[in-house]
Amino acid sequence: MYCPQIELVGEAQSMSEARVSILKYQPDLIFLDVELGDGTGIELVQSFKKFQPHVIFITAHDKYAIDAFHCSALDFLLKPIDPEDLVDAVRKAKQLSSIQDLDKQIKVLEERLVNVNQEPNKIVLSDAESMYLVKVNDILWCTAEGSYTKFNLVDGSEILVSKNLKSYEGVLDGDKFLRIHHSYLVNIQHIKRFERSEGGMLVMDNDRILPVSVRKKDNLMQLLKNWNSTLIK
Repeated sequence: MYCPQIELVGEAQSMSEARVSILKYQPDLIFLDVELGDGTGIELVQSFKKFQPHVIFITAHDKYAIDAFHCSALDFLLKPIDPEDLVDAVRKAKQLSSIQDLDKQIKVLEERLVNVNQEPNKIVLSDAESMYLVKVNDILWCTAEGSYTKFNLVDGSEILVSKNLKSYEGVLDGDKFLRIHHSYLVNIQHIKRFERSEGGMLVMDNDRILPVSVRKKDNLMQLLKNWNSTLIK
């Protein structure tokens, strides 16, 4: 009804049924529930070593699961499924490069689901051509560019991903990453100094200067004080 370009070739109610159907039809796209009656969608994907279709996971609303999916860059839809989200997910699936590395994405997803109370060590970032496993500590800052986000890394490289900055604000550790401006989310571990001139500016480890908005200044000062107190202890 909402995605007329999609040809539905099969349905399954369990992991065993799904495996048989997937091997038979070799679909380009699979909508896969995380929890299946006789296993999980993650286990099902891992069982295919050579065949790697595009997968859109279906999950209930759970903050930790959502954070895990954001870190792994795997597409997902929340129950109950919003038709607009469904259409958008299919659109993105068509635009993705044919080169996909599900093994790396699933590994990051599993790590996040197991260690729900710990900050992520790595995050998967995808652009139009490649998929990158990035250490969170190697992120200097993130820049909002419309509906996209640019990640600036310690090695000087930049990765532009097709998700907005707010998506990553909820994923990256709030004790180490802070929104200092409507366009910037910074890793405070890579701040070199704060300059009070011109309303407030941050100088990062690579000597790049980022503006601090008036509304975000107090939050920044408090976070830096708290972080310093933690280090002293």
